[in-house]
Amino acid sequence: MGRWGDGVRRVLTAPVRALLPRNPVWRWLLILLPILLLLAFLAPVGDLLLKLLDFGLRVLEPLLQTTVGRIGLLLFVFLLGGIVTATLLRTRIRTFRGRVALGRHLQAIAALLQDDRRRSRELFTQVSRRKRAQPAEYPALVQDANLKLARLCLESGDVDGALGWVARVVEPGLPTELKRSLVQLRIQALRRQSAALPETLEEEARAAVAEFGDDYALHRELRAIVAARGDLRAVAELQAKVHQLAPPAAQAHEQAVLADDLAAAGRAALDAGDLEVCKKMHKRLAKLPGPAAGLLQGDLLQRSGDLRGAVRAYGQTRSPEGLDRIAELLGEHPGVIEVRELLECCPLQGTLLLAARELARQGQLDAARRAAQQAAEKLGPTPTVCAVLAEVLRLLGKEQEARLLGEQAVQRLLTYGQGATGS
Repeated sequence: MGRWGDGVRRVLTAPVRALLPRNPVWRWLLILLPILLLLAFLAPVGDLLLKLLDFGLRVLEPLLQTTVGRIGLLLFVFLLGGIVTATLLRTRIRTFRGRVALGRHLQAIAALLQDDRRRSRELFTQVSRRKRAQPAEYPALVQDANLKLARLCLESGDVDGALGWVARVVEPGLPTELKRSLVQLRIQALRRQSAALPETLEEEARAAVAEFGDDYALHRELRAIVAARGDLRAVAELQAKVHQLAPPAAQAHEQAVLADDLAAAGRAALDAGDLEVCKKMHKRLAKLPGPAAGLLQGDLLQRSGDLRGAVRAYGQTRSPEGLDRIAELLGEHPGVIEVRELLECCPLQGTLLLAARELARQGQLDAARRAAQQAAEKLGPTPTVCAVLAEVLRLLGKEQEARLLGEQAVQRLLTYGQGATGS
């Protein structure tokens, strides 16, 4: 390998050796000439450096002769050393400050989990002021602190404060999840403030829902905004989406709200004479548990003139609401259904009261008396029972007893009202 290396070196340096003279003296002169020229060009620079050094020594010499001068010179050296050190360690210092801010942010979250909101708010405020301390691990630290402060203000009812913290968030470059939180907080605060135009607020909410189509909170906010303008059918459609996106813990509640919204939309369509929309709402209600579908079907049949079918539909719900609807229908249209059929289609104890009233209207006084007595024994002296029994007794001709029961019903209603107010 050495022979090969020497051979390659001889081949590469052959042109240079061919140009150099054969005399060793001339050869060295030719090599030293460029070096001398370079030194000649650098001589003024060298002289300048030497003069500057001499000037510095002359300036320092008087300072070194006095105590004050030596102390001042020492302080200057320390200051210069600190500046140089800070310059050289600038990146590490920035990293250190960023990690300190990140640690304070984590402490604020821990305080929030411990329900110490005052301490959490103080720490988040300190992090929010460190705008230049951006840790490499989490560049959006300050924006996150601003959002958490806005949420704390919103939870405490300070809507203006929440909007102030939201306004400090720099949106460009914000991570997706923080942008989602920003949109949520802005819409929630604007809706509670009631200062923005409803059309503008709804437009912004729809744009947010279009951007974050799987967000449960944004869909709830949009539903609340639409509900404020009274579009019941649109509210029902949005609540269906809310129910679909709801977490498992909120599924039952959102399902109950969906049933109420569908029922309200169906009743509104029925009042407006739009039977097709009402049937669509009933079809969707039938897929949900609860009496709402049967009640809406009964209203639809009653509007179409099928009173017996309406009673059957109300009775199939086997609910207090259905019983109230039957009582109202029979009060307006007595005798539309036989007592036996009424008891069959609505097998509830409260139906005995309605049967007693129907029997009394038909003149079957003994049967009405027995049904009323049996209902009073099973249901107890509630205000509703007393009121219906008073009507039955009045139909039976017992005005004095009916008046006493009516007074008892009023007293119980007042007692229940005072109890509800006190609770």
